Amino acid sequence: MGNCCSIQIGVENFLLRGWVFIVGHANYVCKLKQTLPTLSAALQELRAQRNDVQREVDVAEQRLLKPFEQVQLWLSKAETMITKAEKLIEDGPQQMNNLCLGTCASKNFLSSYKFGKNVTKMLQEINDHVSKGAFKKVAESRPSASVVVRPEERPIGLESTIEKVWSCIVDKDVGIIGLYGLGGVGKTTLLTQINNKFSTTPDKFKIRLVEILVFLMHSGKVKVLTRKL
Repeated sequence: MGNCCSIQIGVENFLLRGWVFIVGHANYVCKLKQTLPTLSAALQELRAQRNDVQREVDVAEQRLLKPFEQVQLWLSKAETMITKAEKLIEDGPQQMNNLCLGTCASKNFLSSYKFGKNVTKMLQEINDHVSKGAFKKVAESRPSASVVVRPEERPIGLESTIEKVWSCIVDKDVGIIGLYGLGGVGKTTLLTQINNKFSTTPDKFKIRLVEILVFLMHSGKVKVLTRKL
């Protein structure tokens, strides 16, 4: 008797779990009349939010700001979801026609089940994505280039002077550097070399504000004067 009772309870549990499984899957079909319009409304909300975020990004880029990567990723995912949701809604009428007189029965239950499950899943994904799209800021200022590299001529006989000026820039006690000499002796070339040197020099020290003054004086070559802070 005990064994028979155990077998009976086991069969009942198996049948109960099977029934719950069937009912749970059938709900994807039975609820299509509710989930499809809900998906359509969620899609409309996602489109509107996508448009608002994209508009903010466009304005930010016009102001030369850099959009955050997470914002760009959100927009990309939104586009993918919109495409998938539109396809589901487009296929909705045909799937609804498969249902028998508005019941949970379907002419093609497997197809209706898969479709209903996809609709429910997409609805959840859109709702989650919309909740993540409330950005306080969509962009930030782009880091400005520390140095604009300029076209340069090959310095002739200025190598030692360039090194002298550079050592003065590195010297924390120097506040003003003066360059003087006749026109054409290489003052502009020297300044260009110094400017471009900043772009290739590792940032081993904090660059200070150093004034470099250029004077036209009667001298056959570039002279360097410095003033301590």
